[in-house]
Amino acid sequence: MNIVNNSFPRLLKLTATLLCSTLIAAGMATIASTLLLAATPMALPPFHVQEQWNLGGNGGWGFLALDAAAHRLYIPRTNRIMVVDTATGKLLGEVKEMKNIREIALDDSGKYGYVTDVTDGSAGFVRVFDRSTLKLVTSIATGAIPDAIVFDPTTKSVFVFNSRGHSATVIDATTSQVLETIPLSGRPGSAVTDGKGDVFVTLPAVGAIVFIDAASKSVTASWQLAPCTGPSGLAIDSIDRQLFTACEDHKLVAIDANTGHVTAIGDASANPGDINFDSKHKMLFVPDASGTLTIFHRDSPIKYKKLQTVQTQVGARTLIVNREDAKAYLVTSKFGQNTAAVSEELKFRPTPVPGTFAVIVIGR
Repeated sequence: MNIVNNSFPRLLKLTATLLCSTLIAAGMATIASTLLLAATPMALPPFHVQEQWNLGGNGGWGFLALDAAAHRLYIPRTNRIMVVDTATGKLLGEVKEMKNIREIALDDSGKYGYVTDVTDGSAGFVRVFDRSTLKLVTSIATGAIPDAIVFDPTTKSVFVFNSRGHSATVIDATTSQVLETIPLSGRPGSAVTDGKGDVFVTLPAVGAIVFIDAASKSVTASWQLAPCTGPSGLAIDSIDRQLFTACEDHKLVAIDANTGHVTAIGDASANPGDINFDSKHKMLFVPDASGTLTIFHRDSPIKYKKLQTVQTQVGARTLIVNREDAKAYLVTSKFGQNTAAVSEELKFRPTPVPGTFAVIVIGR
């Protein structure tokens, strides 16, 4: 009896210990499984056409500008700017009294916008408009055929790139006065700023990118992009200091914004348009005039993976991306033959059909 009585407590204690160990092991397995699921990235839905806003109106269009905080999309339409509410797709109004506008820059105060106007080619201007009233404020003379334009927030300066003038006009945004004209070694193409005082512009004919210091208003460096020639479009990742452009041989390249080192990162389509990089989501957007939008993800500074190609609409090569939600806005129109009294060349060039202009919204 004593043996039995002495063994029972030990058996009970052993059973309790084993039960406790089993429960702990089960709990640890559950925690490990939960952590594993949390660490596994969820598959995101594919990009697709979410909306199409049929705005209509006559005329061509230029490069887009987006005020994401105010939900406003600015679209140059030859002699006016259409302002669209990105929350509803509705036209809010138009900035008028212009002649032949190309590209828009927005200041960092939310007050003013700047648009290049080549007029009839005999004189160039930057038109300054109030973003609240949508009225013109003033006009500033530039060099011949002003096209690309960027606003630098560190110096409160506007940099205007003159195609025919082979120069950059620097404007004080506070006084609307011209501060400097910077000569360039070729015809400027696309331009971007890192928002920290560095401005970059392509020179397509000479296959180079020029680096301008906004503070000194002078060229700091000029980088040859060989073997890339005829750079088309320009985008920037201001965080990791990379530039992106498409080459004549249908290659996409990344350029180190500190050294000018060129790295091939993928294939571009036959007729690439604007290039945009979303720094927040590490994605590069490349539209094509044939009606596609190709999206790449950056896995590393030298490795880019093609995520998806989205069918859009023929002619949709003008694009801007909202870096907050990775939504892409493209514009295009239906095209037909020019029936006006024009040259033989223009007669057979695809011409936008009046009333068919639309914004295509791509998202997840």
